[in-house]
Amino acid sequence: MQQHRRMLQPPFSRSRVGQFKPVQKREAVRAALCMVRDPEHWAKAATRFAVGVVLDISYGIELKWTGYCNNNNRYVALLDDASKAIGDAGPPASSIVDRWPLTRHLPAWLPFMERLRYARKWSSAIVQVTNFPFSAALREMLSTSLEKTTKPSFVRERLDVFRRNQQAGVHNDFGMDDIKGSAATILIAGSDTTATAVRLFILYMMQNPRVQKRAQTEIDRVIGTTTLTEMRRLPTWGDMNKLPYLALLLQEVYRSNPLSPLGIPHATLEDDEYRGMLIPKGTVVYPNVWAMAHDPLVYSTPDEFLPERYMPQGSTTIGQTKDDGAPGRGEPFPVGNFGFGRRICIGRTLAENSLLIVFATILATLEIGPPGGEDGQEDQEVQWSFRGQAYPLPFRCSIVPRSGMAVSLLEDSAGDPENRERF
Repeated sequence: MQQHRRMLQPPFSRSRVGQFKPVQKREAVRAALCMVRDPEHWAKAATRFAVGVVLDISYGIELKWTGYCNNNNRYVALLDDASKAIGDAGPPASSIVDRWPLTRHLPAWLPFMERLRYARKWSSAIVQVTNFPFSAALREMLSTSLEKTTKPSFVRERLDVFRRNQQAGVHNDFGMDDIKGSAATILIAGSDTTATAVRLFILYMMQNPRVQKRAQTEIDRVIGTTTLTEMRRLPTWGDMNKLPYLALLLQEVYRSNPLSPLGIPHATLEDDEYRGMLIPKGTVVYPNVWAMAHDPLVYSTPDEFLPERYMPQGSTTIGQTKDDGAPGRGEPFPVGNFGFGRRICIGRTLAENSLLIVFATILATLEIGPPGGEDGQEDQEVQWSFRGQAYPLPFRCSIVPRSGMAVSLLEDSAGDPENRERF
Protein backbone atom coordinates (compact mmCIF):
# COMPACT_ATOMS: atom_id res chain seq x y z
CA MET A 1 0.00 0.00 0.00
CA GLN A 2 2.82 2.42 0.87
CA GLN A 3 4.52 1.59 -2.43
CA HIS A 4 1.32 2.33 -4.33
CA ARG A 5 0.93 5.64 -2.55
CA ARG A 6 4.50 6.67 -3.40
CA MET A 7 3.84 5.86 -7.05
CA LEU A 8 0.57 7.78 -7.15
CA GLN A 9 1.72 10.99 -5.49
CA PRO A 10 3.83 12.59 -8.29
CA PRO A 11 1.36 12.41 -11.23
CA PHE A 12 -1.58 13.52 -9.09
CA SER A 13 0.10 16.42 -7.35
CA ARG A 14 -1.58 19.82 -7.67
CA SER A 15 1.14 20.99 -10.05
CA ARG A 16 0.71 18.11 -12.51
CA VAL A 17 -2.99 17.23 -12.65
CA GLY A 18 -3.47 19.92 -15.29
CA GLN A 19 -2.21 17.46 -17.92
CA PHE A 20 -5.51 15.60 -17.61
CA LYS A 21 -7.79 18.58 -18.16
CA PRO A 22 -8.47 17.87 -21.86
CA VAL A 23 -9.82 14.43 -20.93
CA GLN A 24 -12.02 15.87 -18.17
CA LYS A 25 -13.40 18.56 -20.48
CA ARG A 26 -14.15 16.06 -23.25
CA GLU A 27 -16.00 13.69 -20.94
CA ALA A 28 -17.93 16.56 -19.31
CA VAL A 29 -19.24 17.66 -22.70
CA ARG A 30 -20.22 14.10 -23.61
CA ALA A 31 -21.99 13.62 -20.28
CA ALA A 32 -24.09 16.74 -20.82
CA LEU A 33 -24.91 15.66 -24.37
CA CYS A 34 -25.92 12.21 -23.09
CA MET A 35 -28.38 13.90 -20.76
CA VAL A 36 -29.82 15.92 -23.65
CA ARG A 37 -30.31 12.86 -25.86
CA ASP A 38 -31.48 10.43 -23.20
CA PRO A 39 -32.60 12.41 -20.13
CA GLU A 40 -34.49 9.48 -18.66
CA HIS A 41 -31.21 7.65 -18.13
CA TRP A 42 -29.20 10.60 -16.86
CA ALA A 43 -27.55 8.40 -14.21
CA LYS A 44 -25.82 6.48 -17.01
CA ALA A 45 -24.27 9.76 -18.09
CA ALA A 46 -22.89 10.26 -14.59
CA THR A 47 -21.35 6.78 -14.65
CA ARG A 48 -19.98 7.22 -18.16
CA PHE A 49 -18.37 10.52 -17.22
CA ALA A 50 -16.64 9.08 -14.16
CA VAL A 51 -15.42 5.92 -15.89
CA GLY A 52 -14.36 7.80 -19.02
CA VAL A 53 -12.16 10.18 -17.04
CA VAL A 54 -10.35 7.69 -14.82
CA LEU A 55 -9.97 5.04 -17.54
CA ASP A 56 -8.18 7.52 -19.80
CA ILE A 57 -6.10 9.01 -16.99
CA SER A 58 -5.06 5.62 -15.61
CA TYR A 59 -4.51 3.65 -18.81
CA GLY A 60 -4.72 6.04 -21.75
CA ILE A 61 -7.87 4.22 -22.94
CA GLU A 62 -10.66 6.40 -24.32
CA LEU A 63 -14.10 5.03 -23.54
CA LYS A 64 -15.88 4.36 -26.82
CA TRP A 65 -18.18 7.24 -27.78
CA THR A 66 -21.20 6.37 -29.91
CA GLY A 67 -23.08 9.62 -29.42
CA TYR A 68 -25.22 8.20 -26.63
CA CYS A 69 -24.57 6.91 -23.12
CA ASN A 70 -24.58 3.28 -24.04
CA ASN A 71 -23.04 1.71 -20.95
CA ASN A 72 -22.96 -1.78 -22.47
CA ASN A 73 -19.20 -1.56 -22.24
CA ARG A 74 -16.75 -4.10 -20.83
CA TYR A 75 -15.00 -1.53 -18.65
CA VAL A 76 -18.23 -0.18 -17.19
CA ALA A 77 -19.43 -3.72 -16.46
CA LEU A 78 -16.15 -4.67 -14.79
CA LEU A 79 -16.26 -1.60 -12.58
CA ASP A 80 -19.88 -2.27 -11.65
CA ASP A 81 -18.96 -5.78 -10.49
CA ALA A 82 -15.94 -4.49 -8.56
CA SER A 83 -18.05 -1.79 -6.93
CA LYS A 84 -20.61 -4.38 -5.84
CA ALA A 85 -17.88 -6.67 -4.51
CA ILE A 86 -16.35 -3.90 -2.41
CA GLY A 87 -19.57 -2.20 -1.36
CA ASP A 88 -21.33 -5.35 -0.17
CA ALA A 89 -18.27 -6.64 1.69
CA GLY A 90 -19.15 -4.63 4.78
CA PRO A 91 -17.24 -1.89 6.60
CA PRO A 92 -13.44 -2.00 6.27
CA ALA A 93 -11.46 -3.58 9.11
CA SER A 94 -14.60 -5.15 10.60
CA SER A 95 -14.32 -8.83 9.66
CA ILE A 96 -12.84 -11.62 11.74
CA VAL A 97 -10.01 -11.96 9.21
CA ASP A 98 -9.14 -8.28 9.63
CA ARG A 99 -8.91 -8.79 13.39
CA TRP A 100 -7.13 -12.13 13.33
CA PRO A 101 -5.47 -12.69 9.92
CA LEU A 102 -4.64 -16.33 10.63
CA THR A 103 -8.36 -17.17 10.52
CA ARG A 104 -8.21 -16.88 6.73
CA HIS A 105 -6.83 -20.44 6.78
CA LEU A 106 -9.96 -21.80 8.47
CA PRO A 107 -12.58 -23.63 6.37
CA ALA A 108 -14.95 -21.15 4.74
CA TRP A 109 -17.98 -23.34 5.56
CA LEU A 110 -17.75 -22.49 9.25
CA PRO A 111 -20.82 -20.46 10.33
CA PHE A 112 -18.82 -17.40 11.43
CA MET A 113 -16.79 -17.21 8.21
CA GLU A 114 -19.47 -15.71 5.92
CA ARG A 115 -17.22 -12.76 5.08
CA LEU A 116 -14.48 -15.13 3.95
CA ARG A 117 -16.98 -16.97 1.75
CA TYR A 118 -18.04 -13.65 0.26
CA ALA A 119 -14.44 -12.62 -0.41
CA ARG A 120 -13.67 -15.86 -2.22
CA LYS A 121 -16.86 -15.59 -4.27
CA TRP A 122 -16.21 -12.03 -5.44
CA SER A 123 -12.41 -11.94 -5.60
CA SER A 124 -12.55 -12.63 -9.34
CA ALA A 125 -14.26 -9.26 -9.88
CA ILE A 126 -11.28 -7.44 -8.37
CA VAL A 127 -8.85 -9.60 -10.35
CA GLN A 128 -10.69 -8.83 -13.60
CA VAL A 129 -10.83 -5.07 -13.10
CA THR A 130 -7.13 -5.13 -12.20
CA ASN A 131 -5.94 -7.24 -15.12
CA PHE A 132 -8.18 -6.48 -18.10
CA PRO A 133 -7.59 -2.72 -18.60
CA PHE A 134 -3.89 -3.07 -17.77
CA SER A 135 -3.44 -5.78 -20.40
CA ALA A 136 -5.36 -3.71 -22.96
CA ALA A 137 -3.21 -0.65 -22.25
CA LEU A 138 -0.02 -2.70 -22.41
CA ARG A 139 -0.97 -4.18 -25.78
CA GLU A 140 -1.73 -0.73 -27.17
CA MET A 141 1.55 0.70 -25.93
CA LEU A 142 3.62 -2.21 -27.21
CA SER A 143 1.99 -1.93 -30.63
CA THR A 144 2.96 1.73 -30.94
CA SER A 145 6.12 1.71 -28.74
CA LEU A 146 6.45 3.84 -25.66
CA GLU A 147 8.48 6.46 -27.52
CA LYS A 148 5.57 7.19 -29.87
CA THR A 149 2.91 7.12 -27.13
CA THR A 150 2.67 10.76 -26.11
CA LYS A 151 -0.80 10.63 -24.53
CA PRO A 152 -0.35 11.08 -20.76
CA SER A 153 -1.50 8.28 -18.49
CA PHE A 154 -0.39 6.83 -15.20
CA VAL A 155 0.48 3.44 -16.68
CA ARG A 156 2.46 4.95 -19.57
CA GLU A 157 4.48 7.13 -17.22
CA ARG A 158 5.28 4.31 -14.81
CA LEU A 159 6.23 1.92 -17.62
CA ASP A 160 8.47 4.58 -19.12
CA VAL A 161 10.26 5.06 -15.78
CA PHE A 162 10.57 1.29 -15.39
CA ARG A 163 12.08 0.91 -18.87
CA ARG A 164 14.53 3.80 -18.47
CA ASN A 165 15.75 2.44 -15.14
CA GLN A 166 16.33 -0.97 -16.67
CA GLN A 167 18.28 0.52 -19.58
CA ALA A 168 20.41 2.58 -17.20
CA GLY A 169 21.04 -0.38 -14.90
CA VAL A 170 19.17 1.31 -12.06
CA HIS A 171 17.22 -0.88 -9.65
CA ASN A 172 13.44 -0.41 -9.82
CA ASP A 173 11.84 -0.26 -6.39
CA PHE A 174 8.51 -1.22 -7.97
CA GLY A 175 7.38 -3.97 -10.32
CA MET A 176 4.64 -4.64 -12.85
CA ASP A 177 2.25 -5.78 -10.14
CA ASP A 178 2.72 -2.45 -8.37
CA ILE A 179 1.89 -0.53 -11.55
CA LYS A 180 -1.12 -2.74 -12.19
CA GLY A 181 -2.42 -2.47 -8.63
CA SER A 182 -1.96 1.30 -8.44
CA ALA A 183 -3.76 1.85 -11.73
CA ALA A 184 -6.68 -0.30 -10.55
CA THR A 185 -6.85 1.76 -7.36
CA ILE A 186 -7.29 4.94 -9.43
CA LEU A 187 -9.94 3.27 -11.56
CA ILE A 188 -12.05 1.86 -8.73
CA ALA A 189 -11.76 4.72 -6.25
CA GLY A 190 -12.06 7.51 -8.81
CA SER A 191 -15.03 6.20 -10.77
CA ASP A 192 -17.32 5.39 -7.83
CA THR A 193 -16.87 8.63 -5.91
CA THR A 194 -17.10 10.89 -8.97
CA ALA A 195 -20.27 9.23 -10.28
CA THR A 196 -21.83 9.56 -6.82
CA ALA A 197 -20.99 13.27 -6.63
CA VAL A 198 -22.60 13.92 -10.03
CA ARG A 199 -25.76 12.08 -8.93
CA LEU A 200 -25.90 14.22 -5.80
CA PHE A 201 -25.41 17.37 -7.86
CA ILE A 202 -28.37 16.49 -10.11
CA LEU A 203 -30.52 15.78 -7.04
CA TYR A 204 -29.67 19.06 -5.32
CA MET A 205 -30.18 21.12 -8.47
CA MET A 206 -33.61 19.54 -8.94
CA GLN A 207 -34.53 20.30 -5.33
CA ASN A 208 -33.00 23.80 -5.18
CA PRO A 209 -33.94 25.85 -8.26
CA ARG A 210 -32.79 29.08 -6.62
CA VAL A 211 -29.25 27.74 -6.22
CA GLN A 212 -29.29 26.41 -9.78
CA LYS A 213 -30.39 29.78 -11.15
CA ARG A 214 -27.73 31.69 -9.26
CA ALA A 215 -24.99 29.36 -10.49
CA GLN A 216 -26.27 29.62 -14.07
CA THR A 217 -26.36 33.42 -13.88
CA GLU A 218 -22.74 33.45 -12.75
CA ILE A 219 -21.67 31.14 -15.58
CA ASP A 220 -23.66 33.08 -18.20
CA ARG A 221 -21.94 36.29 -17.15
CA VAL A 222 -18.48 34.75 -17.41
CA ILE A 223 -18.93 33.04 -20.78
CA GLY A 224 -20.70 36.05 -22.28
CA THR A 225 -24.22 34.67 -22.65
CA THR A 226 -26.54 37.68 -22.85
CA THR A 227 -29.55 35.64 -23.96
CA LEU A 228 -29.73 31.88 -24.28
CA THR A 229 -30.04 32.12 -28.06
CA GLU A 230 -26.78 34.06 -28.12
CA MET A 231 -24.75 31.56 -26.10
CA ARG A 232 -21.22 32.00 -27.42
CA ARG A 233 -19.28 29.11 -25.97
CA LEU A 234 -19.07 26.42 -23.32
CA PRO A 235 -17.25 26.95 -20.02
CA THR A 236 -13.49 26.42 -20.17
CA TRP A 237 -10.77 25.81 -17.62
CA GLY A 238 -9.84 29.47 -17.78
CA ASP A 239 -13.28 30.30 -16.40
CA MET A 240 -13.01 28.23 -13.23
CA ASN A 241 -11.31 30.87 -11.07
CA LYS A 242 -14.04 33.34 -12.11
CA LEU A 243 -16.84 31.11 -10.79
CA PRO A 244 -16.63 31.40 -7.00
CA TYR A 245 -20.28 30.47 -6.43
CA LEU A 246 -19.75 27.23 -8.36
CA ALA A 247 -16.82 26.41 -6.07
CA LEU A 248 -19.02 26.99 -3.02
CA LEU A 249 -21.75 24.84 -4.57
CA LEU A 250 -19.26 21.97 -4.86
CA GLN A 251 -18.34 22.33 -1.19
CA GLU A 252 -22.03 22.22 -0.26
CA VAL A 253 -22.46 18.98 -2.22
CA TYR A 254 -19.61 17.53 -0.16
CA ARG A 255 -21.15 18.75 3.10
CA SER A 256 -24.79 17.88 2.46
CA ASN A 257 -24.09 14.23 1.79
CA PRO A 258 -20.56 13.03 2.60
CA LEU A 259 -19.62 10.30 0.15
CA SER A 260 -18.47 8.05 2.98
CA PRO A 261 -20.55 8.96 6.07
CA LEU A 262 -18.29 7.07 8.47
CA GLY A 263 -15.11 7.77 6.56
CA ILE A 264 -12.23 5.33 6.22
CA PRO A 265 -11.19 3.58 9.44
CA HIS A 266 -7.67 4.00 10.76
CA ALA A 267 -5.80 2.46 13.68
CA THR A 268 -4.20 4.64 16.34
CA LEU A 269 -0.39 4.56 16.33
CA GLU A 270 -0.12 5.16 20.07
CA ASP A 271 -2.24 5.55 23.17
CA ASP A 272 -4.30 8.72 23.05
CA GLU A 273 -6.72 10.52 25.32
CA TYR A 274 -9.87 12.29 24.21
CA ARG A 275 -12.04 14.15 26.71
CA GLY A 276 -10.71 12.04 29.53
CA MET A 277 -11.24 8.75 27.68
CA LEU A 278 -8.31 6.48 26.82
CA ILE A 279 -8.01 5.30 23.22
CA PRO A 280 -5.44 2.47 23.30
CA LYS A 281 -2.82 2.00 20.61
CA GLY A 282 -4.16 -0.10 17.72
CA THR A 283 -7.78 0.94 18.19
CA VAL A 284 -9.75 1.08 14.93
CA VAL A 285 -11.33 4.53 14.71
CA TYR A 286 -14.18 5.50 12.36
CA PRO A 287 -14.48 9.27 11.78
CA ASN A 288 -18.15 10.29 11.83
CA VAL A 289 -17.92 12.55 8.79
CA TRP A 290 -21.70 12.89 8.55
CA ALA A 291 -21.96 14.25 12.10
CA MET A 292 -19.12 16.71 11.45
CA ALA A 293 -20.84 17.99 8.32
CA HIS A 294 -24.21 18.40 10.06
CA ASP A 295 -23.09 19.78 13.40
CA PRO A 296 -25.55 22.60 14.23
CA LEU A 297 -22.85 24.28 16.32
CA VAL A 298 -20.76 24.66 13.16
CA TYR A 299 -23.35 24.92 10.38
CA SER A 300 -26.51 26.97 10.64
CA THR A 301 -29.53 25.10 9.23
CA PRO A 302 -27.36 22.07 8.39
CA ASP A 303 -30.20 20.30 6.56
CA GLU A 304 -30.54 23.10 4.00
CA PHE A 305 -28.55 23.15 0.76
CA LEU A 306 -27.00 26.59 1.05
CA PRO A 307 -23.71 27.39 -0.77
CA GLU A 308 -23.92 30.95 0.59
CA ARG A 309 -23.09 29.65 4.07
CA TYR A 310 -19.37 29.80 3.20
CA MET A 311 -19.43 33.50 2.31
CA PRO A 312 -17.93 36.06 4.70
CA GLN A 313 -20.38 36.78 7.48
CA GLY A 314 -22.63 39.74 6.80
CA SER A 315 -21.70 39.83 3.11
CA THR A 316 -24.07 39.46 0.15
CA THR A 317 -21.22 39.00 -2.29
CA ILE A 318 -18.80 36.14 -2.66
CA GLY A 319 -15.39 36.87 -1.25
CA GLN A 320 -12.38 34.75 -0.50
CA THR A 321 -13.20 31.91 1.86
CA LYS A 322 -10.92 29.81 3.99
CA ASP A 323 -11.40 26.35 5.42
CA ASP A 324 -10.00 27.18 8.85
CA GLY A 325 -13.22 28.63 10.24
CA ALA A 326 -11.61 31.98 11.06
CA PRO A 327 -14.08 34.48 12.61
CA GLY A 328 -15.89 36.57 10.06
CA ARG A 329 -14.97 34.27 7.19
CA GLY A 330 -18.21 32.36 6.90
CA GLU A 331 -18.82 28.77 7.88
CA PRO A 332 -15.87 26.41 7.35
CA PHE A 333 -15.58 24.10 4.38
CA PRO A 334 -16.50 20.50 5.24
CA VAL A 335 -13.75 18.04 6.09
CA GLY A 336 -13.38 14.30 5.75
CA ASN A 337 -14.71 13.59 2.26
CA PHE A 338 -11.17 12.80 1.14
CA GLY A 339 -9.93 11.39 4.43
CA PHE A 340 -7.62 12.88 7.01
CA GLY A 341 -3.95 13.39 7.76
CA ARG A 342 -1.25 11.33 6.11
CA ARG A 343 -3.76 9.10 4.36
CA ILE A 344 -5.79 11.87 2.77
CA CYS A 345 -6.83 11.02 -0.80
CA ILE A 346 -4.06 11.73 -3.29
CA GLY A 347 -6.57 12.33 -6.08
CA ARG A 348 -8.62 15.04 -4.37
CA THR A 349 -7.41 17.85 -6.68
CA LEU A 350 -8.08 15.71 -9.74
CA ALA A 351 -11.56 14.85 -8.44
CA GLU A 352 -12.46 18.47 -7.75
CA ASN A 353 -11.31 19.48 -11.22
CA SER A 354 -13.53 16.79 -12.75
CA LEU A 355 -16.56 17.90 -10.75
CA LEU A 356 -16.09 21.62 -11.38
CA ILE A 357 -15.91 21.23 -15.17
CA VAL A 358 -18.86 18.81 -15.41
CA PHE A 359 -21.00 20.93 -13.05
CA ALA A 360 -20.19 24.06 -15.07
CA THR A 361 -20.92 22.35 -18.39
CA ILE A 362 -24.26 20.95 -17.21
CA LEU A 363 -25.37 24.23 -15.64
CA ALA A 364 -24.41 26.24 -18.73
CA THR A 365 -26.38 24.03 -21.11
CA LEU A 366 -29.15 22.24 -19.20
CA GLU A 367 -32.11 23.02 -16.98
CA ILE A 368 -32.77 20.50 -14.21
CA GLY A 369 -36.16 20.32 -12.54
CA PRO A 370 -38.73 18.00 -10.97
CA PRO A 371 -40.19 15.30 -13.23
CA GLY A 372 -43.49 17.09 -13.79
CA GLY A 373 -41.94 20.48 -14.54
CA GLU A 374 -42.60 23.64 -12.55
CA ASP A 375 -46.39 23.48 -13.05
CA GLY A 376 -46.81 19.79 -12.47
CA GLN A 377 -44.38 18.73 -9.81
CA GLU A 378 -44.56 15.12 -8.81
CA ASP A 379 -43.84 14.15 -5.25
CA GLN A 380 -41.30 11.37 -5.17
CA GLU A 381 -39.31 9.83 -2.38
CA VAL A 382 -35.70 9.44 -3.45
CA GLN A 383 -34.34 6.01 -2.58
CA TRP A 384 -30.79 5.73 -1.26
CA SER A 385 -28.11 3.07 -1.34
CA PHE A 386 -25.58 2.66 1.44
CA ARG A 387 -23.43 0.12 -0.39
CA GLY A 388 -19.98 1.36 0.53
CA GLN A 389 -21.06 4.95 -0.07
CA ALA A 390 -24.26 6.89 0.55
CA TYR A 391 -25.77 7.84 -2.80
CA PRO A 392 -29.22 8.30 -4.35
CA LEU A 393 -30.50 5.56 -6.60
CA PRO A 394 -31.63 6.77 -10.06
CA PHE A 395 -34.67 9.01 -9.71
CA ARG A 396 -36.98 10.76 -12.16
CA CYS A 397 -36.32 14.39 -13.02
CA SER A 398 -36.71 16.79 -15.92
CA ILE A 399 -33.54 17.60 -17.88
CA VAL A 400 -33.96 19.85 -20.90
CA PRO A 401 -31.48 21.94 -22.92
CA ARG A 402 -31.51 25.63 -22.12
CA SER A 403 -31.43 26.47 -25.83
CA GLY A 404 -30.81 25.06 -29.28
CA MET A 405 -27.48 26.87 -29.30
CA ALA A 406 -26.44 24.97 -26.16
CA VAL A 407 -27.11 21.67 -27.92
CA SER A 408 -25.17 22.79 -31.00
CA LEU A 409 -22.16 23.75 -28.90
CA LEU A 410 -22.21 20.40 -27.13
CA GLU A 411 -22.47 18.50 -30.42
CA ASP A 412 -19.63 20.50 -31.94
CA SER A 413 -17.37 19.73 -28.97
CA ALA A 414 -18.27 16.10 -28.28
CA GLY A 415 -16.55 14.54 -31.28
CA ASP A 416 -19.65 12.71 -32.49
CA PRO A 417 -19.12 9.78 -34.86
CA GLU A 418 -20.60 10.31 -38.32
CA ASN A 419 -23.11 7.50 -37.83
CA ARG A 420 -24.30 7.56 -34.23
CA GLU A 421 -25.54 4.34 -32.72
CA ARG A 422 -27.86 4.56 -29.77
CA PHE A 423 -27.53 0.91 -28.80
